[in-house]
Amino acid sequence: MRKLNIPQVENLRIDRGFRTLPLVLFFTVAQFVYSADSVLSETDNASDVLLENRSSALGLSIQLTEQIALFEKQISSLESESGPLDHRLIEPLEGLSALLIEAGLFEEAGSLINRRLQLIHVAEGPESLSQLATLADLLANNIRLGRWSEVTKNFENINFLHSRNSEADPSSMLNSLDAIRSWHLTAVYVDEPRSRIDHFQDSRELQGRIRRFAEHSFPENSPQHIPWLYQDAVEQYLIAAIISSEDELGVDARDTILRREMRPLEAYLRKGLNTIKHIGEIIETMNNAEAEAMAMIYEADFLMLQQNGTAGRKYRSAMDKLAEAGIEQERIDAFFLRPAVLPVSEFYFSLAEAVAAQNADGYKISFDEDKQEAVHMGTYVAWSESVPYAEQPELPKLAASLATELRSVDVKFTIWQRGNTRTPSAQRSNPDTVRIRRDAQDAIRNMQFRPRFVDRRWKRLRDVTMNYQYPPPL
Repeated sequence: MRKLNIPQVENLRIDRGFRTLPLVLFFTVAQFVYSADSVLSETDNASDVLLENRSSALGLSIQLTEQIALFEKQISSLESESGPLDHRLIEPLEGLSALLIEAGLFEEAGSLINRRLQLIHVAEGPESLSQLATLADLLANNIRLGRWSEVTKNFENINFLHSRNSEADPSSMLNSLDAIRSWHLTAVYVDEPRSRIDHFQDSRELQGRIRRFAEHSFPENSPQHIPWLYQDAVEQYLIAAIISSEDELGVDARDTILRREMRPLEAYLRKGLNTIKHIGEIIETMNNAEAEAMAMIYEADFLMLQQNGTAGRKYRSAMDKLAEAGIEQERIDAFFLRPAVLPVSEFYFSLAEAVAAQNADGYKISFDEDKQEAVHMGTYVAWSESVPYAEQPELPKLAASLATELRSVDVKFTIWQRGNTRTPSAQRSNPDTVRIRRDAQDAIRNMQFRPRFVDRRWKRLRDVTMNYQYPPPL
């Protein structure tokens, strides 16, 4: 990671803390109970809007129109028979909202999804887990509408439900917290610029909650801590990367994080390294020599990020441990022939898992008919234009409907013995502009790689290629 001269921060305390995460959700059942006249009036108004939109919606098939009409007839019949709060309305409302989404009428679909939630609250109570699927539908629809603050509330409401149901196991609660955290990291590149640093700080607060909840839920040295601990280590790199950003996000980060926490940039990477060492201590209790070797590799990775000269020795110790674990020397050598962008996004317990993850991203080593080697590192998706040498965090599953444009650049470069790069050259880009090519070249130049090892020594690797992608600025 490149060096950044951070301006001296005055000894100044900022009183502003993290934004509280509101558990705004559920009111009393009485607040959800509509009078029959009120709901029927809203239904009539919605039908008028639907008719108006439907008449102008291009490409709305006759079959789709007929299906919508059938659901509306069923809903009207149930309302006439039993009133607007009949629980049986949920199923036809679900079918109708799905058709409206298919027709591109997202606003109208959102109204029906909200009504489904109201009916569940009335029939089963505001803390019923049966509403999770409906909340997921509402979240996906708010993504279609670009209502990012509403998406955040939807994630928080889902987490609230998990927290209020004692039968939920710790993994469900942790995954729910992680989904909100991942959403905030996603919002850094989809929400408006002025909200980006707040989203990042919220993600940090949630990571702290995840760590504390895991500590409370699992035995001290349980391997179940490892994925969350590694996520915490990677977060330290993200903090350093976002502080180092050269645009307004970096200015906001230095003002919000450095001034508040009064820590040097290097302290975050040291904290990440210490967390990796703690993972190694846990793995030592597992009687798994290959996993111990993988922990050594990750420790060496974080030493590389700090440009610490002892990284090479730690990598070689990992090679010895892999041999001790019974891994064939050919497989060990093949793994260390494959450079990697640091930090790796996930902790893998075996060489096979690590290589499979690289291959899934398109990583490939091949030879032409003249036996000339070609190393293609696959596709690397950067977090954002503001943080171009940090990998984009994984999108939460509930936000899978989010579609973001990505700029794409094929880049060729050399990885030197210390894992740094020189003279990256953009071969082609889409869109094809000088600015996009230059952005990709600058990002590659500032990345830190795990270098190639041959015969236990670092070796320069020329003409490496990568497909570099990043979302455009807002």
